[in-house]
Amino acid sequence: MASLKFNILLYVLFHAIFFLSSEVLGYYGEEHKLLKNINSYRTLYWDKPPLIKNKKARCVAKNIAAKLDQPCHENSPVSKVKLDMYPDELAYCIGDKHTTDGVVLPVCAPKDDIAEVPLLHNYTRTRYAKYINDSTFTWIGMGSNDYWMVVVLSKNTSTWSSSASANGLVSKLGFGHGVVSLFLGMLFYLVL
Repeated sequence: MASLKFNILLYVLFHAIFFLSSEVLGYYGEEHKLLKNINSYRTLYWDKPPLIKNKKARCVAKNIAAKLDQPCHENSPVSKVKLDMYPDELAYCIGDKHTTDGVVLPVCAPKDDIAEVPLLHNYTRTRYAKYINDSTFTWIGMGSNDYWMVVVLSKNTSTWSSSASANGLVSKLGFGHGVVSLFLGMLFYLVL
C-alpha cells in the first residue's frame, strides 16, 4: 500500500514539474515583466483593455528575434520593422506572407544591461507608444534574444486567430506531455 501511495505521489510530482516547467505558463523573465507592465500601462493610464497573448504573434516575434541576433549598443536606433520584411516568418507562423494588421516593435535590450523600467520606457516613451496605446491592437507576442526584445502587436482578425495552432492541430507541448504521460502510466502499471 505504501508503494502505491509513493508511486502515485511520484507520478503527480513528475507531472507537476514537467507541466509547470513548460511553455504552458507562457512568458518567462523579462518578457513576462514587460507584458505585465505594458498591460498595466494600457489599463491604468489610457483606460484600454489589456493585450492578450497570441501564439501566432509570439511565433513571429520569436522568429524575428532570432533573425535580429546581432549585438547592439545603448544608442542603437529604435525603428519600426514592417512585417512584410519577414515573409518566411509570417508564412511559418500565420500561413500568410503578407499582412497589414500587425506591427513589429524591436528594442535593443542587451540582457546584461536590462532593467525593468527602462525596457518599458522603450515602448511607452518612444514613437512605439502610439501602437501600445492603440486599442485596435488586441493581441501581443514577444520574443527575445541576448540583444533584442521584439514585441508583435496584432489586431483581432482571422489572420491572427489562434483557434488553430500555428504549426498544426496538435501542439508540440501537448503531444510531448501526452507521450510522457502514456509511458509513465505504463511504467506504473507494470510496477504495480
